[in-house]
Amino acid sequence: MTKIISTILFMSTTVFMSAQVGINTEKPEKELTVNGTMKTSGMVFKKPMEKLGASENYTFIIKSPVPENKITAYNDSFVPNSPAPINIIQFKIACDPSDKDWVNEFDTKINSKKFLVVISSFGFTQPIRTNTADWVTPVPQIFAYSTGTTWKLKADYEGFSPASTLPTGEWTLNLLVYDRSYAREVNSTQDMKASTTGAAAAPLIQ
Repeated sequence: MTKIISTILFMSTTVFMSAQVGINTEKPEKELTVNGTMKTSGMVFKKPMEKLGASENYTFIIKSPVPENKITAYNDSFVPNSPAPINIIQFKIACDPSDKDWVNEFDTKINSKKFLVVISSFGFTQPIRTNTADWVTPVPQIFAYSTGTTWKLKADYEGFSPASTLPTGEWTLNLLVYDRSYAREVNSTQDMKASTTGAAAAPLIQ
């Protein structure tokens, strides 16, 4: 009995001192290095979180919602042209010469089932004027909306337009495009009724 216990203690000590274990690799770089795919029912991170070394790269680990419920990894050094969890896309759109500032519908071809689109900033090349005697500051209507399976863009100074002597205007629209497995879309419609103040019925996120 003593001999068996000694052997078990010896084996435990050997595993502890080894410190690094490799699966499908003879040269593990960390305590556990897996060369290939891995399935796990849980994930434990080292505390405090270890900083990357100068020669190490990063990878986003993303868990998709149910029913797919999968963990995917993203690293732009592996597939440089693949979409990231958060993408920045810029469109420059020349307007109809007869209107000069109106983009009624521009199809981005971005899959609305897979991505969320937000217009983060915009610019327009021409000054906008009004034909009335009063000094009026035009307010642009700019938004992204989903119809069918893609995201569309609208941009317009409704009720205003550049002077007829000016060239056709060009919009610059900067988009933030989020992977839906990484971001959540929450929609809420609230009725202010006869008041100018109000509150959400319940916190949408907390």
